[in-house]
Amino acid sequence: MYSNLFHQFSNLVALVMQNQAEKVIDLLESDVIDTRILNDIGCCSSPLPLYKLSLCNAILLDNDNWSKSFLPVVERNRQGCKTLLDYWGKRWNYPVNCPMDFSDYQEMCAHFKDWDMDGLLDGNLDDLIALGYNKDEVELCYAILTYELGLIRKHIALRTNPNVYISGDIPPGTGYASDGESYNALVFCNTVYCDAFDCYGLAAFWENEQIQPIEKSNVYLLIEAAAYRDLEIKLKSLLPK
Repeated sequence: MYSNLFHQFSNLVALVMQNQAEKVIDLLESDVIDTRILNDIGCCSSPLPLYKLSLCNAILLDNDNWSKSFLPVVERNRQGCKTLLDYWGKRWNYPVNCPMDFSDYQEMCAHFKDWDMDGLLDGNLDDLIALGYNKDEVELCYAILTYELGLIRKHIALRTNPNVYISGDIPPGTGYASDGESYNALVFCNTVYCDAFDCYGLAAFWENEQIQPIEKSNVYLLIEAAAYRDLEIKLKSLLPK
């Protein structure tokens, strides 16, 4: 039943993703919407309240590192997102001031879901340590690639250095951003959410003011992008001042 709500009210979900605050509020106040969709839009194994799409948008919008030509789009969406967050909090009493918790949506966040370390980093943990890589830095890099929250939290608490290029095919200290072989946890976070806009169509939901066709995969893309932007912020806090 709940999965049917997503298709029945897909226009509403799209408008929230598009930060179209006035249209969203008009629809919800019109008494034609099944308000169960507020608590779960019906596209995930765990409940995904509608307001959390605004939390994800807010994470991505709180960033000035956009191209100059895209900044007017960002500013318009910031205003719409803020209006929606105010509405979710004041009208429906959702905890919009609490940070987004991605733990229930790990499967959607994981860019390399079900990949093992050897497949991603060209070596298992023992291989990479034998090459001279730091165990904690390898673990953190792998955890970021696969969005393993337990390991991520462990290494954030340990303040493990995320700014390391790792691959079993090259010696430590020789990797770089465009080498085509190594992964860097910090760079990877940036790549994931930038690609969501530049390559996979997420920008359309901010650029267009007309309702955009929406599939569950678009929602998953928004969650993944926001999760990795959130991680990037946390990882940058670990870098030396």
